[in-house]
Amino acid sequence: MSLLKTYKFSNYEIIKGKGCYLYTSNKKKMLDFSAGVAVNSLGYDHPVIKNSLKEQIKTGITHLSGSQMHKYKVKLSSTLSKESNKGDVFFSNSGAESIEAALKIARNYGSQFKKDEIIAMSSSFHGRTIGALSVGSNKKYKSNIGPVPGKVKFCQFNNSKNLKKLINNKTLAIIIEFVQGDGGINICNKEFAKTIKEICKRRKVLLIADEIQGGIGRTGKIFSYKHYGVSPDIITSAKGLGSGVPIGATIVKKYISQKISIGFHGSTFGGGMLQTRVAYNVFNTINKKSFLNKVIKNGDILSKLLKKLKINNEDLIKDVRSRGLMSAIEFKNNNEALKIYNDIAKRGLITTLIQGNTIRITPPLIIQSKELEKGIEIIFKSISKNFSFKR
Repeated sequence: MSLLKTYKFSNYEIIKGKGCYLYTSNKKKMLDFSAGVAVNSLGYDHPVIKNSLKEQIKTGITHLSGSQMHKYKVKLSSTLSKESNKGDVFFSNSGAESIEAALKIARNYGSQFKKDEIIAMSSSFHGRTIGALSVGSNKKYKSNIGPVPGKVKFCQFNNSKNLKKLINNKTLAIIIEFVQGDGGINICNKEFAKTIKEICKRRKVLLIADEIQGGIGRTGKIFSYKHYGVSPDIITSAKGLGSGVPIGATIVKKYISQKISIGFHGSTFGGGMLQTRVAYNVFNTINKKSFLNKVIKNGDILSKLLKKLKINNEDLIKDVRSRGLMSAIEFKNNNEALKIYNDIAKRGLITTLIQGNTIRITPPLIIQSKELEKGIEIIFKSISKNFSFKR
């Protein structure tokens, strides 16, 4: 194998998927509680994805340049704008790219006011490209690469007093995940969101909402910021937007986008016909009251199951956190978390391990209650078998 070792690769090979299940080359059926890290929002083999791809194949087109127009570029941009901040949309290929665009656009806008400081959050993650790293708090991702660009200060997440101290006349923007993904499924509280809203309005500070992981229905609303009554100036989206097809979007309020000139930014593959066709159909499938209500209902079921798991294992589990179908089991000990993570994979449950001690749960949004119950039962049995001696 000649793959660059930027990931710890699984010891099994996936060959197909159906619904919320993946199947390995040795015929093992695995329940997916990760969805490719909150990407495969409609699961696997979904008719909306399949039909979109089939229709695109009929056109004979696999690529058009960024300057060439087609109806799905127009339809998706119009839909994203209407359902968010009424802004203009720049398409790219990933979450990190959407963040890079957001930071570049924000700094371009701020230059006229000589404002160049950005406030990011502790436990934040916005991608591993060089600009995205500048607003991410995890130092391990920045080691051995030299200084990252930009003037960035880090605020303690959910600490209004700390945020107020950091604001000054040079503050250009605040960037936040309202539900932090890689940081441990940390949920913004309403008091902190209110402080952000007030500061942005009073001090004319831009609000950049990273909706890459928490958006597209993941929390029970089409964008997670909608839980808080704020209106971000710039929104980034990716992951679940394409449900497996690579796409990123940066949505920019018009008073900011009007400062952008032709040639300022670009993406060779951004806004392609295939990607935008799929994303348009995915978005409209998810952005229905009945669909989002089911996410909320199943999110409540998952939250109750996790709380029960914690009560029965308080000697091992420090905390459980949930917002919709975005959840975390935080263990008290890294080694114990790793042991459970590896064991449940052997038992047929796919999750992700973050922060060393936290199992992240982000299943496809189409998951059923019986599958949630099955997955948590696998975790419960794993804990019982591996740590019964502690009881």
